[in-house]
Amino acid sequence: MDIVDKLSILADAAKYDVACTSSGVGRAGGLGSVGNASQAGCCHSFTPDGRCVTLLKVLMTNTCVYDCAYCVNRKSNEKIRRTAFTPRELADLTIGFYRRNYIEGLFLSSGVAGSPDHTTELMIRTLSILRDEHRFRGYIHAKTVPGTSPELIDQLGLLSDRLSVNLELPSSSSLSLLAPEKTRTSIIGPMRQISASIAEDAQSKALREKRTTLYLSKAPNVKARRAWAPAGQSTQMIIGATPETDRHIMDLTEGLYKKYALKRVFYSAYLPVV
Repeated sequence: MDIVDKLSILADAAKYDVACTSSGVGRAGGLGSVGNASQAGCCHSFTPDGRCVTLLKVLMTNTCVYDCAYCVNRKSNEKIRRTAFTPRELADLTIGFYRRNYIEGLFLSSGVAGSPDHTTELMIRTLSILRDEHRFRGYIHAKTVPGTSPELIDQLGLLSDRLSVNLELPSSSSLSLLAPEKTRTSIIGPMRQISASIAEDAQSKALREKRTTLYLSKAPNVKARRAWAPAGQSTQMIIGATPETDRHIMDLTEGLYKKYALKRVFYSAYLPVV
């Protein structure tokens, strides 16, 4: 399968992830006009300083070992074509789009390829090629796979501007019913780590900058440490698939904002997918 086919499949598969603002409309270009619009593949997000940036929105792979009942990429769905980018393919595709001024950044999510750790390792390799080889300084939002080891989350946070862990559903009972391979602990654990790491990074920023300036004056070829997920974290939950009340959802949302300092909780209306 060539890169264009992979992009078509994996960009379309990412359209259900709403932790950003998609165009939501398909519109072809025409004679005398400039540009077109696509329902999937490009989205927009806002940086901490208020800029709106255009992102390539894509999955690393739509192959998944989980069987979440609400997800089009669930392993039991035999109707979809499965594919995956290699880290090199996706990094080169992203930088190629960036150099052509199609995008200003990347929104990267993924199905679970084998295990959460293996999936995250693929994402880290992709972002490392972008950041270190291509010296890409654009905006990157990466989805954290529930169950990923703390060490890999730490690496992912150093390569990303924003991280997010999908809460998926408003209660543990609903999660066990519709996404039996996932647990609330596997979701809250990374969310808690991200929140703590962001807070720790912010607290040490001034001291780190002072030390880095002094150190680089003595060793100018040494790279300064990147900020850790400086745009914060967000989450997403599916509404309408399970019987939780609006009060339950609002109380849960308020608790998430207070406890984990989320930048935003996104709601996704449940749509039966085949």
